[in-house]
Amino acid sequence: MDGTDKELGWEGTAKDVAPGSRGDPTGALGAALGGQMGDGGVEVPGISDAVTSAMVNHFAREFSKGSLTLWPQFVASARRYFNVTHGYVLRKCLWQLAPATSSKKKSHDGEIGGEKDWTARVYEGLEVDIEEPDLYIPTMGFVTYVLLCGLIRGLQEQFSPDVLSTTTTFAMVILIVETTVAKAVLFTAGAVNTPTIDLVALLGYKYFHLSMQLIFGLLLGRGHMPQGIIYRLLALAFAASCGVALWQALRRIARMQTNSGQECVTEVHKLVIKGLPVLQALIYYTLLPTWPKPRIEAMAAVAVETASAVAEAVVATTTVALAATNATGSLP
Repeated sequence: MDGTDKELGWEGTAKDVAPGSRGDPTGALGAALGGQMGDGGVEVPGISDAVTSAMVNHFAREFSKGSLTLWPQFVASARRYFNVTHGYVLRKCLWQLAPATSSKKKSHDGEIGGEKDWTARVYEGLEVDIEEPDLYIPTMGFVTYVLLCGLIRGLQEQFSPDVLSTTTTFAMVILIVETTVAKAVLFTAGAVNTPTIDLVALLGYKYFHLSMQLIFGLLLGRGHMPQGIIYRLLALAFAASCGVALWQALRRIARMQTNSGQECVTEVHKLVIKGLPVLQALIYYTLLPTWPKPRIEAMAAVAVETASAVAEAVVATTTVALAATNATGSLP
């Protein structure tokens, strides 16, 4: 029996092949199924255990081979996006807040033993640009954003375990829809080779900006809705830096560019990479949570409730007194 027959799992039925059949598998199958037929050609319920086990083993073997080959590919792909250092994370966060065009030259690209910058991100021995996306900062920003939303709801005395799951689901759905729209628009504009995981990373950086804005809001408002020109300027700066960073990445990363040199396609692509940051700013505003009421409004609300309670008590007391007076005057 050759290796192909063994791999297909027919070795159990090969024993039943009649001499002179020259290895015909139909003869083995007929022999295996022949035992299941009664006199007169009446079929007895059931199927050969050998054939059943062979089929099950074959499909199980194929499934295990496919599963084992996908895992190393996933690990190799994820390693590229999570291969970061502390220096790179600090530099990338600062660049996200001030996304200017980087004039820094790469240090000794590809040279063995060359001195590397401690803030550089290196993949397969080569230093990558600061605009290249990673998944570490978006993931940490997403987790921080969900926890801060739970903290803000807790300050309103409205926290429950469902708040975290609801916030996570809502943010994930927004990210998936936004990534799908960006992928479709870029594909239409000629950037057909845009990786989806790159778009997820680039669009996920907004959770870092949202987390920074919520942290400053909690500090300035001391647990309540922040007021004043300082917070408004910071909120505008965070939203603007989020959009500009996305625009810088879309126009500088080679994988996001068009494959065609036609002028009309290039113009559409320029409009798309300018329109996506505007959409990002709108979604950024949608993801902001509701802040607790300021202290002045809270104190005013408490004062109104107290005055209402006092007024009701006075009215009730006056009513009782008038009723007692009327009852006393009616006595002989």
